[in-house]
Amino acid sequence: MATSARPGRLPVIDLLRGLALLAMALYHLSWDLSFFRFVDWDLVDDAGWIAARYLIAGSFLALVGAGLVLWDVRGRDWRRWAIRLNKVAAGAAAVTVATWFVIPDQFIFFGILHCIAVASILGLLFLRLPPVLNFVLGLAVIALPILWRSTLFDPSWLLWTGLGTLPPRSNDYEPLFPWFGPVLLGIAAARWWLRARAPGGAVDGDIPGRPLRWAGRHSLAVYLIHQPLLIGLLLLVGMALGRDPQAMLSPPPDPAPLLIDCQVQCEQRGGGTETCHAYCGCMVDGVRAQSLWPALRPDAAPELKDRLLDLAASCSR
Repeated sequence: MATSARPGRLPVIDLLRGLALLAMALYHLSWDLSFFRFVDWDLVDDAGWIAARYLIAGSFLALVGAGLVLWDVRGRDWRRWAIRLNKVAAGAAAVTVATWFVIPDQFIFFGILHCIAVASILGLLFLRLPPVLNFVLGLAVIALPILWRSTLFDPSWLLWTGLGTLPPRSNDYEPLFPWFGPVLLGIAAARWWLRARAPGGAVDGDIPGRPLRWAGRHSLAVYLIHQPLLIGLLLLVGMALGRDPQAMLSPPPDPAPLLIDCQVQCEQRGGGTETCHAYCGCMVDGVRAQSLWPALRPDAAPELKDRLLDLAASCSR
C-alpha cells in the first residue's frame, strides 16, 4: 500500500537527491581507495575526475534551490526551514571539528554543508525573481571566479567568497562563488518545472527507486556517516591484506627523494643509467603499491624488511 509523500516533499526530488548521494559515495570511495594506495588514480588533476566532482557537488546545490522553491509554494513553513538549517549547520560544524583534529593542515572550513547552510539563507532573497533572471544570475555567479579574482579576497576571513587568488588547503572547499550559482539554477529549473506541471510523484509508489528515495529523505545523515563507514571498511580490508593501519592513515611520502637516492646508489654499484632507472622505478612503484614506506626506516619490523627484499629481487629480475 502506497504511503503519502511527506508534506513539502516530492518523491522525484528524493530520488534525485538519492542518486546524487550514490554518485557522491562512489566518488568518495574512489578517493579513499587512492588515499590508502589500493589504486593509483589521479583524482586531483585528471579532467574526468574533476568534472565528476563538479557535477556531483553542483547537483546537490541545484537540489537545494529546488527544495527552497517547493518549501515556498507549500506555504513557507518557517519552523521546518529553521530545523533543517540548524541540522545542516550542526553537521557543518561537526565536519569542521572532526577534520581539524584528523587533518589539521587541510581541515574543512567551508565545505558543501557550509555552502548549503549559507545558500539556504541567501536563496530566500531570490525565490520570487523571474526564473530567467535567476538562470542568468546563476551563470554569472559560476563565471565570475573564472573571469575575475582579486587579492582583496585573499585574507583567511574572506576565503568563503571564492574570489581570492590563492587556493586554500582544504579537503572540501565549496565557496559561494561559483557554488551559489547551481542553487540559483535549481531555483529557476524548479519554477519552470512547476509551471510545466511536470510529474513529480504524488505518492511514494509513483516513483521507482525506494532505497534511493529513502536515502534522499535522510541525505544529511547519509552524508555524515558514509565516509567513516567507507574508511573503516577499507582499513579492515587493508589489515586483512597485512597492511599497517597507521601507515595507511599517514599521507604517502614524496617518492622523488627515494627515486633519486636509489638511482645514485645503483649507478655507484656499477649499474647502467637505463637499467638503474628501470629498477628504481619498479622499486618506487612497488613501495607505493604495497604501502612499504615504513620498511625504509632503520627500525622497520623484520617482516617488512623481508617484503622489501622480495620486492628488490623482483625488480632486479
